[in-house]
Amino acid sequence: MEEKMFVKNSKIAARLLLGLMLVTAAVLKLLSIDNFEIYIYSFDIFSFTLTTVFSRLLIAAEILLGLGLIFKVRYKELWWLTMLMMAGFTLFLIYVMLFRNDDNCNCFGDLIKLNPSESIYKNIVSILLLLLIRKEKDAVYKPKFRKWLTGMSIAAAVILPFVVFPMDSVYNKIVSKDNNINTMAFENSLHDSINIVKLDFIRENDTLIIQRDSLARFDISDDRYIISYVSAGCRFCKMGAEKLAMIFNRNNISERRLKFLIWGYDADIIDFAKETNTMDCEYWFISPMTSLDITFGRFPVFAWTDSGAIANSGDSRDLAENEIRQFLK
Repeated sequence: MEEKMFVKNSKIAARLLLGLMLVTAAVLKLLSIDNFEIYIYSFDIFSFTLTTVFSRLLIAAEILLGLGLIFKVRYKELWWLTMLMMAGFTLFLIYVMLFRNDDNCNCFGDLIKLNPSESIYKNIVSILLLLLIRKEKDAVYKPKFRKWLTGMSIAAAVILPFVVFPMDSVYNKIVSKDNNINTMAFENSLHDSINIVKLDFIRENDTLIIQRDSLARFDISDDRYIISYVSAGCRFCKMGAEKLAMIFNRNNISERRLKFLIWGYDADIIDFAKETNTMDCEYWFISPMTSLDITFGRFPVFAWTDSGAIANSGDSRDLAENEIRQFLK
């Protein structure tokens, strides 16, 4: 009798643990959705717009499967879907481990970092737990309550990723963003050779250092450019810069069309360029006060310029791949 009770309680614990894990993974991805989108986009499968949709569909699936396991609604179907998802993710992680070996596979977003091998072990344990609870059946609910519970689960799976954390294309239509940039301060900065200085990355004795070129002049009058006003220690600036670099690389746009106006310590600037894969872009040091005047104290801000005049501006949510490609190419 005690053995049967132990087995029963073990199955309940395994089912609840798996369900909570899936819901937690989905919520943690949502809390760092920008990083998760960039990670999916780095595989060069979808356009960035489709990537934002696909990443949210994955999160919605995790929420729905997790709640289904917890409440045992349509259990048999959701069990098979969960098993297929775990097997698919495991095969994907094996590919990542063999060919990319990322530091973080984003299974739990950016807040709990697991490398591919650690995540594979997590999936193997999850598959074993799924096998343990394979013969469980639907919970007995009144038909009305069962429909209510199903509807609430589907609503949560849709509302959380698509409404509470909307895609950039939707967010930009809802939220008005006027005055991203101080036009007068921007125009004055074009003639400022004191507070804007060219930076060159030089390798010296196996160490990367920054060399300032005080003779260079910041000139954007000859072409169309995207000017990035960033702080070296700002993680949102890094996300925006990494996203831009991927868009440029994927669409074969020359790095010279992307210029960074950055402030911070030299070591932080070098780390910024390395982490965002933008070493080949132009970097200019801008004094913090000048940068704050231009951006109204917000970072990052990206200015789209045409022959020295601002054509558009916004933050990292405004970096639409199609618009950038059309503007620069």
